[in-house]
Amino acid sequence: MDFDLTDEQRMLKESARKLMEREVVPYLNGFPTGRPMALDDIKGLLKKLIPLGYLGNVIPEEYGGAGLDYMTYGCLMEELDPSIYGLVMLAGSTPRSIYILGDEEQKRKYIPPMLSAEKVGCSCITEPNVGSYTAGIQTRAIPDGDDYVINGAKMWITNGSFADMAFVLASSDPEKGAKGLSRFIVDKDVSPWEARPIPTMGDDGRIPAVGELVFEDCRVPKRNMLGDSGGGLKATLIGFQAARCLVGMGSLIFATRAIEAAVQYAKERTQFGRPIGQFQLIQDKIADMAALTDAARLLIYRGLSLVDKGGRCARETSMAKFFATEAAVKVTSMAIQIHGAYGLSTEYPVERLFRGARMMTIPDGTTEIQKLIVAREILGMQAFV
Repeated sequence: MDFDLTDEQRMLKESARKLMEREVVPYLNGFPTGRPMALDDIKGLLKKLIPLGYLGNVIPEEYGGAGLDYMTYGCLMEELDPSIYGLVMLAGSTPRSIYILGDEEQKRKYIPPMLSAEKVGCSCITEPNVGSYTAGIQTRAIPDGDDYVINGAKMWITNGSFADMAFVLASSDPEKGAKGLSRFIVDKDVSPWEARPIPTMGDDGRIPAVGELVFEDCRVPKRNMLGDSGGGLKATLIGFQAARCLVGMGSLIFATRAIEAAVQYAKERTQFGRPIGQFQLIQDKIADMAALTDAARLLIYRGLSLVDKGGRCARETSMAKFFATEAAVKVTSMAIQIHGAYGLSTEYPVERLFRGARMMTIPDGTTEIQKLIVAREILGMQAFV
């Protein structure tokens, strides 16, 4: 394996870093924490990211995309400000789903407004009573004339409280169980639904991380079924391979920022006449933090490179997700320990980084689910139905 990034990847990362410093962070700082930004302001933020390919990512240029590979896209994502990672990840993954699963009419109609940030998408899988067991989806999409009528609720949906485009996994044929699940493109302007934000740890209130959506007799044209009838579960599980690496990449941002904060503090904080960075126990923690972060990054890069090659890579991507997210929790926790009591103060960044990292162990499959997937791929034995 070649561990070196290409010149193009290094250049994109540097451009992304400058974009965050010069435009994105100052734009965000113009909005007070604790108060949700208006949808138009969120779209204004996303529009700043378009030139580098954050929204177009792996979608070919013929559809208005950036034509990147997953590895390069992952490198870009690593440079995001942590407060907008979930927003950007979902804003980029929803048009990608249309490109992968949609027919030509759907691609031409729905991809352009999402790549231009005129529409913001969310992916609706999890429900109040259905988490990792995706096959147990209870939301129904019943055919009625030229439409499907969707009834059900979706929970913990990233971008869910403000998105105006939703990709809904629902049962279109309940008698077939998991083989009756299908995905639907739901445009809120045509097929409205109700939504509310769910306050969560690590959320500063400007861009609500997750929300609940309620679909009540929501009529969706039959032509808005995404992919084949009954193919929703398979498509969702395949999509998880890239998503899990990208969630892991998001956790790396928290870990990297925590290391930077801890190193700076260890150099500046003095005890007994010298910087605490000279103490052996502090150096022990810094070494562990760096090793965990580097190992996580390599697992993510391996996973993304396998996604680029195509085929099944559930073992590697699930391993990357659980290792990277748990590593970020450990790294941010050690950063707090290095700061001592100051690490608990909201005047310092590390407590916020810890809360953000802790949240990443849950979405797109918990740590426990990822380990069951890895073990299943190794043993050839299923631990759950």
